[in-house]
Amino acid sequence: VNPHKLVMSATPIPQTLAYILYGDLDISIIDEYPKGRQKIDTYSVDSSYRERIYKYIKKFLDEGRQAYIVCPLVDSNDEYDITSATEYYDTLKSGAFAGYSLGLLHGKMNAKEKEDVMSRFSSGEIQLLIATTVIEVGIDVPNAVVMLIENAERFGLSQLHQLRGRIGRGAHKSDC
Repeated sequence: VNPHKLVMSATPIPQTLAYILYGDLDISIIDEYPKGRQKIDTYSVDSSYRERIYKYIKKFLDEGRQAYIVCPLVDSNDEYDITSATEYYDTLKSGAFAGYSLGLLHGKMNAKEKEDVMSRFSSGEIQLLIATTVIEVGIDVPNAVVMLIENAERFGLSQLHQLRGRIGRGAHKSDC
């Protein structure tokens, strides 16, 4: 029988939803990592670990690796007690990560600005990228090995899975 439709997804959640919605689907599961990829260790911690996490990130930056910090908001919002990407960037560049090369990337930037930041991150000029979910898909920086997701409870499971997929793309062990 020739298929009428081909549905592909890298994550199990959309696969499950497609099965529920469309019913009679044959599912093929690829249960191995792409060549060269490793398992990403993932931890959930509260803000009492902040200084420890910063030291952990710095260890990798000092070894020549790169890292992401992902925030749910671009700018601060009085409705939510959440640090925005812009606030986080300003705080870290003059505080805990002074002396390191930081970049800021979010969806309100124009395409040329975003491209410039990503080019500088890809080349290694930027060590630590503070970003929103604009990095969720299509970013491949094998040297990025650590990701800190602030206010992870603000994201859906699929989003967290996609974000985590930005690390673990190179030869080095990665942690989220």
